[in-house]
Amino acid sequence: MSIRIMVVDDTELNLKMVSAILIKDGYDVVTARNGVEALEVIKTSPPALAILDVMMPDMDGYTLCGHLRKTSSTAKIPIIILTALSGVEDKIKAFDSGADDFLAKPFEPQELRARIKVLLRRVSDRESTQTKEVTGKVISVFSLRGGVGVSMLASNLASSLSLIWGSPAVLVDLAFVNGQSALLMDLPLRNTWADVGRSPASEIDIDMVNSVLLRHDAGVYVLASPRRPEEAEVITAEHVRRVISLLRTYYHYIVLDLPHDFTETTLAGLDMSDQILLMLAPETASVRCAANAIETFSQLEYPPERTKLILNWPFKGKGLPRSGIESALKKEMDVVIPYAGDAVVTSIMYGKPSALQTPLDPLGAFLEDIAYLYSKEDQKQTPPENVGEGLKRVKERAKSRQDKPA
Repeated sequence: MSIRIMVVDDTELNLKMVSAILIKDGYDVVTARNGVEALEVIKTSPPALAILDVMMPDMDGYTLCGHLRKTSSTAKIPIIILTALSGVEDKIKAFDSGADDFLAKPFEPQELRARIKVLLRRVSDRESTQTKEVTGKVISVFSLRGGVGVSMLASNLASSLSLIWGSPAVLVDLAFVNGQSALLMDLPLRNTWADVGRSPASEIDIDMVNSVLLRHDAGVYVLASPRRPEEAEVITAEHVRRVISLLRTYYHYIVLDLPHDFTETTLAGLDMSDQILLMLAPETASVRCAANAIETFSQLEYPPERTKLILNWPFKGKGLPRSGIESALKKEMDVVIPYAGDAVVTSIMYGKPSALQTPLDPLGAFLEDIAYLYSKEDQKQTPPENVGEGLKRVKERAKSRQDKPA
């Protein structure tokens, strides 16, 4: 059976041109000349993908896109905005309305074909995600001090875990007011936590959660923070607990990018974590924040072994000595991330985690090794059949270190 694609455009010539390309490729094409007509067509001929023009009478493409995203029966449909508008603001508005992709007219048929294939493949991958329940590991990256690399480490961990074990990892952004996990993965905000928060926690199921996850080509899924601060108000600790509970039965790894606080939603994430990576930098304020966090964890009766200290060197030059920090915290460092300079800046600027973009460079390799270090013990002892290329790199580096003379 042919895959059905809906094309919505008020210009007859544009409809015929796009339809001709798609029909030639074997797709079943349905058309509409405005948003209102499109909604009627969908009732009888629901498509697998929609291509929308923007400037249409009665209901423009942005409004139609937003409507499709808010309707449960069409929320998962991949949407391409195809329009003569090509400014940066137009692209941002398209992604804010919920579009998966944006293509300016005039366009090359090969490019349209390629983008359609990518989006349909993402849907196929999502639908084929394992249905057998697993016992996922929840890893939180946390600090009460901003600017120490929490989001950087969280995005690289999720990326590396996916590359190492050959199965999707989920990056969950719990910094609801100002989280940037999607930006660090260069993903458009098609859906966010706000789409989950609108429903009572008891009504959330795994299909709903999967429908709002953003998919990176590397196999990482991201549950992004809301676009606007006011949208975070509907998300409760109960929502957080419900979502994490569902994710850990379908994905082997869930990485939480946490805000720098102890709000109810943050505590919900920490409570459900199997591992807490507490980050700090070698400066006084950061050490003090780490001490406060450790004391709070003790009051919450978290097992001491659940928390691992990660010392990140985000600046060039001298900092507090490691021995002095360990003495002050009465706890040894588990990992020290060396200063990486421009490599980190470039990664953040372009939304390309080092573990994905440069896994052979020192920083990318180091972050990949950290991901392996905190992987599930059962997988390390008995690797699954279809592991990723990342595991091979980790093993080769480990062997190289063993072969070096003492």
